[in-house]
Amino acid sequence: GTYLGGSKLDQGNDIVVDSVGAAFVTGYAISDDFPAPNGYDSSHNGLEDAFVVKLSASGGAVEYGTFVGGNANDRGNSIAIDGAGAAYVAGYSLSNTFPAQPSSYDRDPNGLSDAVVFKLAPNGKSLSYATYLGGGADDVAEAIAIGSQGQAYLAGTTLSANFPLQG
Repeated sequence: GTYLGGSKLDQGNDIVVDSVGAAFVTGYAISDDFPAPNGYDSSHNGLEDAFVVKLSASGGAVEYGTFVGGNANDRGNSIAIDGAGAAYVAGYSLSNTFPAQPSSYDRDPNGLSDAVVFKLAPNGKSLSYATYLGGGADDVAEAIAIGSQGQAYLAGTTLSANFPLQG
């Protein structure tokens, strides 16, 4: 067992373990000093930022940690990993500056809260993709699973009558 966090409120929402015993954790951090070494983004961006941390199999070291978020509240609710060690996270964002990638499905926020999905490279240093997913009201991604070809499957809630049901 180990503690994971900074000097303020931080919450882990999901954990998955890879084939060698490394643990991947996602949730949200309010702490500016949350451990985010060797990852995509070491700077805290909004009030709450989603985070991903990869702990060594022994639990004694953070292999990488990263914030993923924009100018408001962002949370990681569920995490999955593929055979190559890439982490996939589902959650939500209230930020209008969430780091949606140029090739993403949707780069712009749609409602007060949008579901978000992002994939981190196996080394945690870059986003393979990040996208908003939502309609004109509130949307939250609460669970994620990965298909054999790397497809992300999501479950969650929507209050949007115009939620995009087809890509």
